[in-house]
Amino acid sequence: MAALRFLLDEADIFRPLWFQNLTAEKFFLTLLILVLTAKFLAWSIQFDKQVAGSGVPQIKGMLQGVASMYKPLRLIFLKFAAVIFGIGAGLSLGRAGISVQFGACVGNFFSKKSHIEGDILLTAGAGAGLAAVFNAPLAGVIFCIEELHKKFTPEVLVATLTASVTASAVAELVFGVRPIFETITAQPLTVPEILKVPTLGMFASLSAAPLKIFLCFVTLGIFLGILGAIFTKSMLFSLDCYDRLKIFGVKRFLVPMLLILPLGITLPQILGCGNVLVDELLSGDFNSGMVTILFLGKWLFTLVCFGTGAAGGVFLPLLTVGALGGKIFAEVGISLGYFSADLTTLLIVFGMAAFFAAVVKAPVTGCLLIMEITGQFSYLLTLTIVSGAAYMAADFCGGEPIFSALMNRKSKQ
Repeated sequence: MAALRFLLDEADIFRPLWFQNLTAEKFFLTLLILVLTAKFLAWSIQFDKQVAGSGVPQIKGMLQGVASMYKPLRLIFLKFAAVIFGIGAGLSLGRAGISVQFGACVGNFFSKKSHIEGDILLTAGAGAGLAAVFNAPLAGVIFCIEELHKKFTPEVLVATLTASVTASAVAELVFGVRPIFETITAQPLTVPEILKVPTLGMFASLSAAPLKIFLCFVTLGIFLGILGAIFTKSMLFSLDCYDRLKIFGVKRFLVPMLLILPLGITLPQILGCGNVLVDELLSGDFNSGMVTILFLGKWLFTLVCFGTGAAGGVFLPLLTVGALGGKIFAEVGISLGYFSADLTTLLIVFGMAAFFAAVVKAPVTGCLLIMEITGQFSYLLTLTIVSGAAYMAADFCGGEPIFSALMNRKSKQ
């Protein structure tokens, strides 16, 4: 997992430098590399269909008895290569779902070599994968219980907690990899005191200003919840589009690969997982017009990449789109004089949790993930309110949990 993080982090550093110094000779070389990468991605899925997608729906299917996994070690090595070449080249897909599947593969392998119940090791391995990629062991545990296993047992809790903490420690100490979001991790967030500590008399004691801030976060959750429902339906629609247009084989992957070249020259920020874009959003000085372009670009390019079924997850692109949505919300609120600019960083970070809750339909996991990434637990109440509002708004708009929807779609094919 740590090796995956390290190589993709290095690709995020190398890719912009490559496009910044693009010459005529490099242009044709880049085109050749992208075409060859498309061919490799097509071959890898043809060789082993398990390579396609993030793998999380397959794990859910295994735990529900409607799917199976064969040759897990072969899957790890083949999908590892497909992810490095695909996302490394610039596909707007994530690494976290892949790590979840890799962890589940390891759990599945050891379950066949031991007398321990397979579902327990499978779940524990999946939690370890998420913990390793985000350095968030609690989020890894809760994700497995809230989204994958869907039930709580002491055996699953102990196994998943042990595996998640161990994986996070190994990734941090042995490999020494950088955190996913360096800017968020490095700087503390300023949270209004009234929103930090939950008390029974909190709402009765709210003055006009804190109430305004509170309503601001509820509105943020509703806004991103609606966008999350639209995004979920758009992701399913993108898969259907490729099938209806009968774009298969190498042609399917040439579509996003050939888009990488002009995007790398004009809008390189939207390429890759998106964690670098979130850091630039927090530390850079993007105007509202540029933020809107990045939001639409990241949204649309993620759909184009996801629809191909290439090896890659959705966690980091979701968080990135959520962060951009939070930034847009902040810009609008500031321009209307509704709140001050010092809440911008908080709105960006909370936007990530809200969009995650709306699309994945796992609000508890989203809250814990953001708190572990930032290293702060003081704004638990506000984060819960934002995520809850996003979850309910998405549910009201008919948004399905993306991994369940993908699993159901696969079972009908």
